[in-house]
Amino acid sequence: MPFVDPSTPDYNKGDFNIDDMMRHLGIFTIYLAEHADEYGAKLNSVFISGGSSGGHLASAMALAIASGKYTDIFSQNLTIKGLIPFYPANGQMVYFGIDGKEEFKNPEKLIDEDSPPCLIFQGTHDILNYFSITNNFRNTYLAEGNYECAILWMLLGGHASDFYFSGYYNQIFLYYMERFLYFYH
Repeated sequence: MPFVDPSTPDYNKGDFNIDDMMRHLGIFTIYLAEHADEYGAKLNSVFISGGSSGGHLASAMALAIASGKYTDIFSQNLTIKGLIPFYPANGQMVYFGIDGKEEFKNPEKLIDEDSPPCLIFQGTHDILNYFSITNNFRNTYLAEGNYECAILWMLLGGHASDFYFSGYYNQIFLYYMERFLYFYH
């Protein structure tokens, strides 16, 4: 049985699924492509990032765009150069009753040998997203013959340990993230 928070009012729950979320992200990609000049966006060098459930969505979005198979959802004017999920909750939406396409529910199914480079931030003491999620994601990259995926394990780091900007974890991750962006841009 999926987890349902009894304190959430019915008018806030809705009946959205992962496909709806991806469609909304797709609307953003189309908007970005149409307004790239206005915002100074460099569409030929796009990196996608997010934390926790946002890391899941970032993973699914980046891999779906890079695959070129979802032209009906995402703008194909974006070239995904990298993916940077923070403690991604890949595959965890099912526990909250969120359904949809298998490849969107579990972004590992979108990984192939040409998937964009990936840098994952993961704390060793994250009790919300277990190590197997991050390890399985990287192992899927490796199984596909793609060695462009690294995990940055943060010793004693918990879930969202990067939120304090000037804190230890965020400064280390920022250091490596900037180098990742520079290396793959």
